[in-house]
Amino acid sequence: MGSLVVPPAGVYRRSGIHDPALRRGYEACRRATRATGEIEYAVSLLLPPPLRTAIWALYGAVRAVDDLADAPGAAEETGPGRAGRLEAWISAFDADLRDGRGSDPVRQALIHTMLTWNLPPGFLHTLFEELRQDVHGRQFATWQEWRRYNSLINTPLVLRAGSLLLRVAGLSAEPEAIAASVPDLAIAWQTTVDAVYLTDALVDLSDDLDRGHVPLPQEALDEAGVHRADLLTRRATPAFDELVRRLTDRARTWLDHAPLPPVLHPAVAVALGAYADLYRLRLQAAANAPAALLHRRPALPRNARLRLLLPVRTKAALAWALFPFPIQPGPPPHPSPTDALDAPDSPDSPRRAEQACVPAVEQHAATLPPPHPSGARPPQLPPEAMPRHVAIVMDGNGRWATARGLPRTDGHRAGIDALIDVVHGALEIGLKHLTVYAFSTENWKRPADELQALLYEIPQAMSRMVDQSLDVRLRWAGVRSRLPADVVEQLLQDERATRDRTGLTLTLCVNYGGRAEITAAAAKLAQEAVAGRIAPSSVSEHTFARYLHVPELPDVDLLLRTGGDQRTSNFLPWQATYAELLFLDTPWPEVDRRTLWDAIAEYARRTRRYGSVPRIPTQPALPSGHGAPTP
Repeated sequence: MGSLVVPPAGVYRRSGIHDPALRRGYEACRRATRATGEIEYAVSLLLPPPLRTAIWALYGAVRAVDDLADAPGAAEETGPGRAGRLEAWISAFDADLRDGRGSDPVRQALIHTMLTWNLPPGFLHTLFEELRQDVHGRQFATWQEWRRYNSLINTPLVLRAGSLLLRVAGLSAEPEAIAASVPDLAIAWQTTVDAVYLTDALVDLSDDLDRGHVPLPQEALDEAGVHRADLLTRRATPAFDELVRRLTDRARTWLDHAPLPPVLHPAVAVALGAYADLYRLRLQAAANAPAALLHRRPALPRNARLRLLLPVRTKAALAWALFPFPIQPGPPPHPSPTDALDAPDSPDSPRRAEQACVPAVEQHAATLPPPHPSGARPPQLPPEAMPRHVAIVMDGNGRWATARGLPRTDGHRAGIDALIDVVHGALEIGLKHLTVYAFSTENWKRPADELQALLYEIPQAMSRMVDQSLDVRLRWAGVRSRLPADVVEQLLQDERATRDRTGLTLTLCVNYGGRAEITAAAAKLAQEAVAGRIAPSSVSEHTFARYLHVPELPDVDLLLRTGGDQRTSNFLPWQATYAELLFLDTPWPEVDRRTLWDAIAEYARRTRRYGSVPRIPTQPALPSGHGAPTP
């Protein structure tokens, strides 16, 4: 493997991390790990670059979110301020994870690691829930309470790091699955985590006391005769010395009774052995000067640390040389929407190549949408209450026309006017993504005159938005099969003409079927696997999504259907898995931007949990004269 001490740039290069913004995120995590996890950082340097950067991202990101509640001066700050910072970070993480990329450097590195290694996010949500409680203060009455907290906060993170190390040994099973079949191993893992956490509780005691927090169970204090008030005033007593002696002995015993699993890669075994030895060294430093723990964090003795690490580095380098790292770095960088249009080897390359051949239309400065004739304005919602992506099944055009004695084709023409006004409303309220079901693969069963009207009106609607120079980027999701050549040409040309617009992304699903999209993505992925360009074991949800019609389309937050029917009709089944559903009796031609605003206001009032505990929904102000639609 070569030298273990590789400059960060070389580490990122060897890990397949090339994007400058992504590197900045990993570098922030590396610095956080080095500053707050001296032992974790030292052991990470014994691992090959892909594992090293993953450990930095997991440890550094968790430290970042933990510090939100423990920032300097937090003891004097009100709980809602700390809770607000933490809640904002968690909400942004959920949104970023659904999108597959981070909106700040640390989250970007964390999400990249989770997607690269296919790590489930559940362990982070468990951690988040416990940190929410920490913001308001936490005390442990018994060892049982202390160990339960440790099992929720620290054990899942350690097991996720353990799952990375198991990959090196060629095992795809998660640690939890192994523990379920080998109960003694589960106990050994938990005991090790308890030893590490107890050691850190002693070493970080002065920092916790700064925040008015005692991280030890009251049961332990009572056993040694230590009063909590003495700790908070940093009063050194013989009882406190006895407490430190008891706790360091307990942690050392836990470490000694936690054997390494026999299935590990030799170099990983070397690294974990060094990890345990460094913690024993830390325990000895704490035991040597108990009273100092009340005032400062003890440093590892430098000479002893070097005597331990120098031979370990040699052993690890030899082990990696004899047994090379078997896992390739993670998936290729996610292409930007602009890159995807030009990439000849992207999953949808035939269509992308066609788009590259379509001449671009001259760009004009974006114009504001005209106001609604009634003078209505959108509701004022906080950014965190806004959906990012709204999808609409525009149903009821034909029935609306029939009820008025008009041809069904007139209903579709009126529906185009409704769509244009809804797009105007989306721009006004600041929506980023709007996707509409314009023509499904099942619509070919309709009468010929209605098909002709639909296939004429849809391109016309797109061209109207291009001509109006609205800040709308147009996308097409669907397949070419059976579509007339002039329709395909118009769709591609309008995509190309608006590719640099950054306001609203309007995706028209034309000749689209959700099951067909997933089936086609699976076929392309299988072809890549057969060709040896992707390992089946590395396939994750994020990998699969790169083969969908519009890979960069984010998850749907709100799916709205008009016309009275209450089903999704094969519309965006992959992207709308967690969407809020809203069904309206109103036929599509009677819809305008105010309907969209009311739907978004209803969305803002709903509680979205993603399997977690409920959060308090936002109570937005509605536009004057408009009530919320009925869910």
